[in-house]
Amino acid sequence: MRASLFEYDGRIKEEKGQQFLSGRGLYNDGYSDIRRIEPHGFYSSPIAKSQGLLIAPNGNMDEAYLIGVDHPEKRPSGLPPGSAALYDANGNIIKLIGDGLVIDMQSNTITLNSGAWTITAPTVTINGDVQLNGNLVASGTIIDGDGNNGA
Repeated sequence: MRASLFEYDGRIKEEKGQQFLSGRGLYNDGYSDIRRIEPHGFYSSPIAKSQGLLIAPNGNMDEAYLIGVDHPEKRPSGLPPGSAALYDANGNIIKLIGDGLVIDMQSNTITLNSGAWTITAPTVTINGDVQLNGNLVASGTIIDGDGNNGA
């Protein structure tokens, strides 16, 4: 078996449901169109300088595969044990932490957990009907669309 660190150079090819990346190995060896192995139900397109493990199970680099390709500077850190995250190169992240879900897109967040849900954003727009089975508490002004103050 042969294995090496791999750094992706930005060249990507998609063919017949598979992804092939090109880049450089540990000793600056060049590799083209190496098949990237991804888990079922997941798709990503790595950015240049992402790193992974180049592995050739039979020692033949013509039969090599890439696994674990991610960018070390874009990868989130500091999550507690048992957590999971889906993230992109722009800092957007979906985190599963404990009994909750946190969606953070450019510092606009939605936090859902078994106790309460919190949405932090400059504006929240709902297109469609809203049915409320409980109390409505507002700390600001309630303005209706037709100007008759709810009458």
